Amino acid sequence: MSAAPTATAWYVAHTKPRQESTAAEQLRRQDFEVYLPLFKVFREPGRRHRASDPALIAHEPMFPRYLFLRPTRATQSLSVVRSTVGVSRLVLFGHQPATLADDAVQAIRRAEDLRETAGLADIGPYQPGMAVRLRDPALAGVQALVRAVSADRVTLLLDILGRPQTVQVEFGRIAPL
Repeated sequence: MSAAPTATAWYVAHTKPRQESTAAEQLRRQDFEVYLPLFKVFREPGRRHRASDPALIAHEPMFPRYLFLRPTRATQSLSVVRSTVGVSRLVLFGHQPATLADDAVQAIRRAEDLRETAGLADIGPYQPGMAVRLRDPALAGVQALVRAVSADRVTLLLDILGRPQTVQVEFGRIAPL
């Protein structure tokens, strides 16, 4: 597995569960160039977070349990990768390390950049016109339409006593139908 690395090839490492960042940091310390593509996602507020918490936007690995690396020197061996903290193994095709062309990695970087500029309305689970139901105890089960989405609230259109009304609620108080 100490094949002579090619300068533009990226190798693929399979990491241990939820240890992509640890593996990336350890490989950087060993002087590898590392790329861990991250994907901007909407995270539903849980019990520990308020809906207005800015942690609604998170970054998760685009390819869970995988990262890309390449040596920074022509003489650098890949054999140390498999014993790196956080790495499960180097991905192989037969007996050869799997490689990815630099063009493919650049395409992934462009996709990552596009996703990073996306707003909450683009990545969130609620879109204008979508039907939802309220989870609030006082109005549990009442259906409404999403009218607008902001960073911490959703504006809904619902029918109260035969009249359309708009209300703003936190993300955790509604669910898709």
